[in-house]
Amino acid sequence: MNLKRRTESHHKFAAEASLRLLLSLSFCLAVACGMSDGPLNVVLIGVDTLRPDHMAAYGYRHDTMPNAGRLATEGVLFENTVAPSPWTLPSFATIFTSLYPTQHGAVHFRNTIRDECPTLAELLKANGYATYGVINAPYLKAKYKLNRGFDYYNMTPIDGRNAEGTTSDALDWIDMRGDAPFFLFVHYFDPHLPYWPPAPYDTIFDPDYSGRLRNTYNPKRLPAMRLRNFDEMKAVSQDDWDHIRALYDGEVAFTDEAIGNLLGGLEEKGLLKNTLIVFLSDHGEEFFEHEGFEHGHSLYDELLRVPMIFSLPGRLPEGVRISRQVRLVDVAPTILDLLDLEPGPHFEGVSLKPLLTGEGSVVTNTSALLPPEIAYAEAILYGTEQKSVTAYPWKLIYDMMTAKRTGFNLAEDPGEYNDLWEVPGQSLSLLETTLFRTVINMSDTWFVEMVGGYEEHAFDLSVNCEVARGSGRLDLHKIILADGTLMNTEDVENAEIGNSTIEIRDLKIKDPLTLAFKLKRKDAPVEFDFKIDGQRVAQQTFIGKALSMPVTMPFTDWDSVDDGDSKAEPDMRPKPPYFLVWLSKAGFESETAMELDEETEKELRSLGYIQ
Repeated sequence: MNLKRRTESHHKFAAEASLRLLLSLSFCLAVACGMSDGPLNVVLIGVDTLRPDHMAAYGYRHDTMPNAGRLATEGVLFENTVAPSPWTLPSFATIFTSLYPTQHGAVHFRNTIRDECPTLAELLKANGYATYGVINAPYLKAKYKLNRGFDYYNMTPIDGRNAEGTTSDALDWIDMRGDAPFFLFVHYFDPHLPYWPPAPYDTIFDPDYSGRLRNTYNPKRLPAMRLRNFDEMKAVSQDDWDHIRALYDGEVAFTDEAIGNLLGGLEEKGLLKNTLIVFLSDHGEEFFEHEGFEHGHSLYDELLRVPMIFSLPGRLPEGVRISRQVRLVDVAPTILDLLDLEPGPHFEGVSLKPLLTGEGSVVTNTSALLPPEIAYAEAILYGTEQKSVTAYPWKLIYDMMTAKRTGFNLAEDPGEYNDLWEVPGQSLSLLETTLFRTVINMSDTWFVEMVGGYEEHAFDLSVNCEVARGSGRLDLHKIILADGTLMNTEDVENAEIGNSTIEIRDLKIKDPLTLAFKLKRKDAPVEFDFKIDGQRVAQQTFIGKALSMPVTMPFTDWDSVDDGDSKAEPDMRPKPPYFLVWLSKAGFESETAMELDEETEKELRSLGYIQ
């Protein structure tokens, strides 16, 4: 897949030292102040599988990326950027849509971006930009729909393409593009497994190694043999581990040389002064910090924390480092704002332009699920699904299958080794509420509201999502109290919870109490059976926006109500006591499942993703 060959570099990246001396942090953007020679170009450099702590700009002992480091010297570096997923497809899809994986739909290698989610390339093309992508990962193939909006989408050739070939193809397109402003996405895949850097990068970081490993590392038995591989890795010597990391560093350095050639080519063509450079990665890589290797399997920071740099000499401040937590979901809104263009119809992220220019604070997106201070991640590739929320320094990871919670204070424990979940404290409890609210509001959710009113009444509730054997299972369920507090359904007195059923008996309440639940299969039928004070209550049960009443009790969904809007939450409430049932639909609904073609399956197998 990655054909590595050493070629002569044709370009040098030279800094404009005299210009830098004239700049100050108070300079405003050319777009706003009339300093531009025309619309800004945009080059988005995405380096797959790049850990920030393997860059000197982020404190690494080896200067693996001097050209990226020069971008940081001439621009703004974000020290704490969080990815939405620990692997390529969902993370880059978030970069291009400013939506979380569940929303844009590309959560698995058999899922595409939803059709109704506009991409950054589409928005820029609609504003007159020429658009071009140079792509080197099978997960970014056109079949996953990340190509939408690109005039040209240049996938990896059959015989492979290394970092130097990627740069060469990108510069060739620039020469042919015409006079329109351009958006160029350059994707470098080299730091991804297999670690196979060309000479001299295969020995430059550990020249004296003489162990059993060769100058390439490719554990192809992943993922089917992941656990066995991890057991074997426990016995790997320190010298061997250092060699594995050195090979990874060699790939990073080789990629950086190609990035230098790209930047040098832009400068030679007179484009660099009018081009916004955005440098980032989609996810990191684990080197057994939590007894794992590679990526896609956990939500620890070695996989979620990524580098991000914005550079536009003369128009953005130089040498600025921003420590506050930001997110990859913020990339698209920021680029559009810097170009003085309107954002997409629905973005979860916010523009970081005020931080980049030093002209103010980030403006909260009131339509977003989360405020800008909170980072959300999900979409595990291997193992049970996990979700995480981080409001630095606090971070919570939740396993959807086992309900295990793991909490950390990242300021005191950046390696995430000291689980604080059982330690008394309010911060992680608040994060748990935030996590569940986000999950509940992100995709299709059923709600059953119960209200006693002025007098206390006894409510009996039964939910069954396995009307036909094997038809449905519960994915998540919580109780929402009148003040908005969330509690575990299992903690309600007289509650019995199964994989497909929720039973609550003799629940005596006056104030509103709501059951929220999700289905693993959103199309699975759901049967409801309600009683108030021991009596079945078809006439005191109301359904959806139309406040329809079921004909019988128990009832399954509401087959007589076909209008989707009628199933939404009503604007008014009936007279208590009552049950009220509605289905909250996600904002993005198109089908994302796809079949792998033979070529893509072969590519994924060669990288160890599937067997």
